[in-house]
Amino acid sequence: MKIAYLIHWNEGPGSGVFKKVLGQVTAWSRLGHDVSLFLYTHHWEQDWNQEFQDIPLHVQRYRGGFGRLSDFRRLITEVKRWEPDVVYHRFDLYYPGLPSLLRRIPSVIEVNTNDLTEMQSGGKLRYLYHRLTRAAVLKATSGYVFVSAELAEEVHFQKYVQDKVIIGNGFDLSGVASSPPEKREDTRIIFIGTHGQSWHGVDEIAQLAQAHPDWRFDLVGIYASHLEGPAPANMIFHGNLVREEYEPLMNEADVAIGTLALYRKRMAEASPLKVREYLAYGLPVIIGYKDTDFPEPVPFILELKNVPDSTSMDQERIEGFIEKWRGNRVDRSLIKHLDTASKEAERVDYMERIMKKDASR
Repeated sequence: MKIAYLIHWNEGPGSGVFKKVLGQVTAWSRLGHDVSLFLYTHHWEQDWNQEFQDIPLHVQRYRGGFGRLSDFRRLITEVKRWEPDVVYHRFDLYYPGLPSLLRRIPSVIEVNTNDLTEMQSGGKLRYLYHRLTRAAVLKATSGYVFVSAELAEEVHFQKYVQDKVIIGNGFDLSGVASSPPEKREDTRIIFIGTHGQSWHGVDEIAQLAQAHPDWRFDLVGIYASHLEGPAPANMIFHGNLVREEYEPLMNEADVAIGTLALYRKRMAEASPLKVREYLAYGLPVIIGYKDTDFPEPVPFILELKNVPDSTSMDQERIEGFIEKWRGNRVDRSLIKHLDTASKEAERVDYMERIMKKDASR
């Protein structure tokens, strides 16, 4: 099967989405499929080529203003010229030519977020544009992959969806090794995030750090200036790091923190990439939402309430969880269902079903 992965993305090789896409297309190739990535971006880095190596990469850089529309059409032309059996598209903005491509070739859209809620927090013109045009894209596709059941049940998706599957985010477990933590008296906690995503709940982490000055908090991808007020002294801000740079922090940590304020996106369920990465390193995790891949409680995930001030409200549970897990790691056998290999085999099976379904019409 020839699969064209079409994506609009502007963050480079250090981003979580990049890692996910790389893992997906690599897994599809290992499964014996012919894969090409078609990237639409205004922030091109040569490292993209180095990372993808054996996966053909077609890059279309775009300019500002109306020029970006014609730039996207150029990329669409490249996709058609390649003659894929299936187009896999990470749902984003509408561009002229996209709906016709999705109708012409069997297509699957990946939905990673509640787009309407997330775009409301951005520019008004961008939100209005998306609100008026999103239906054209959603109506054109043949199948949908949702990263959570909650997203799949959203009314503003349901009215367009004819065929869907729910596949939470995965992680290449073969890419990292879980190492036993150092035996120390102090407690170390790690968080990996991105500036500008309020639902990560860095302010909640600050409250927890303020209440526990003897705990060390290592924050990757975040700077002290991103907090509204002064940061507690036990919050160490490392800024943007690649995996080789933050891996020692993962190995030194006792516990990791996931998203703590998903209510800010009006969501209650998710499958964040960073949480899968934490678990791959064997780290137990504190989160503030329902995880798609763990519908029932498990001992290595502490789920707080998805409300403001959750870390302040659950101090005793947090303290007990950290004390229980200090010096321990999560058994790899308990998270094997998160592995990219199994996730992507399921995704490819779905694409094949959509392709055959379209061919029988």
